[in-house]
Amino acid sequence: MAGLRRSRLATTKPRATRTKPYEAEGPQGAMRIVFVHGIGMTRTQWLPQMRDLADTYRVIAMDLPGHGSLASTKFSLASATEQLGTVIDEAGGGRALVVGVSLGGFVAMEFAATHPEHVAGLVLTGCSANPRGVLAVIPPTLALFTRAVGRRWLTFVNQVNFRARYGDELAERQIEAGFFFKATQDALWQLRGKDFRRKLASYPGPALILNGERDVLYRLQELNFLVSAQDARLQLVRGAGHVANLEEPDAYNRAVRRFARSVDW
Repeated sequence: MAGLRRSRLATTKPRATRTKPYEAEGPQGAMRIVFVHGIGMTRTQWLPQMRDLADTYRVIAMDLPGHGSLASTKFSLASATEQLGTVIDEAGGGRALVVGVSLGGFVAMEFAATHPEHVAGLVLTGCSANPRGVLAVIPPTLALFTRAVGRRWLTFVNQVNFRARYGDELAERQIEAGFFFKATQDALWQLRGKDFRRKLASYPGPALILNGERDVLYRLQELNFLVSAQDARLQLVRGAGHVANLEEPDAYNRAVRRFARSVDW
């Protein structure tokens, strides 16, 4: 989850060279899993899952608007859910298990609330906190902080963080894909005040709330999300924080695999 290190820090704008907004691996006729990445990242975030789960499932990792291959498209929840629907139609045969981390989880809930027939199940990580009430101040505060700090320093911090935590190959793949801070700001403003617990409550299918054990902020309301859902279960990834799929990929993959086996496709 050992590539050559670049000789200088990538403080220029990330390159969006990929023309296709998703990639797919695994048997063509297998059950489909669509992965939706976190804020400011790209589909490269799902490299450990794509490698591990493609033996059994048709795994599809997509870019959200404003990120990766879709960097030129402004992010909004509307454009994100539309893009998720397009990927499910084109690559998922019209119905898929949707796995989302952080922003990807919020997008997944938004889509499932209005298009439940296209969602066989949900795996939701790092999105068990509603940006409403007191928590409504967090997204705009983070957006303003991101703008104030600037792309150069945020890129530097992300590079150091990834190289320290995820190993050479995975870190270099993430760094090469880029970090998308304008989309981060747009997404944070879009999240403010939204009631995603209510979105999840309206989805009739099965859901797995799969949070990192140490993700304190985004576990604040996980029990409220759990009891509000029509058919949900809760599982923690031990030792993991907010980006559980990268921090503890083996445990994360096992949990997704077990849940996928329980889903009525």
